Amino acid sequence: MHSPKTNVYHIAGLDDRERGFNRQAQVILQGEAYQARLRYETLQIDVESVDTEEEAIQQLILKLQERGYTQLRTQRIFHGEHYLGNQELWVDYPDPESPELPAVSWWVWMRQMLKWKK
Repeated sequence: MHSPKTNVYHIAGLDDRERGFNRQAQVILQGEAYQARLRYETLQIDVESVDTEEEAIQQLILKLQERGYTQLRTQRIFHGEHYLGNQELWVDYPDPESPELPAVSWWVWMRQMLKWKK
């Protein structure tokens, strides 16, 4: 049984080793602030207190993305003690833009690898 002050979400995506994962995360109301918590294998992420439940989930997603997690999405499955099952829609989070590397020709790359000079 979940606390009336705790909402539970499914979080799914690819982990930092590009393996599919699906775990539950808790968003806990403490006073007037929300905290999010996720455990995955040896990883535990606790998000600092924020003003809204949405901010807590967003901060959790950002922390996962900083660790290399991609294709993330969430779905609330418990609202307090009330089980929602699949009633709520999944929310997808776009992957952060990866910095573009300058285009390097094959010949320049080969010279750099072999430390050749002109």
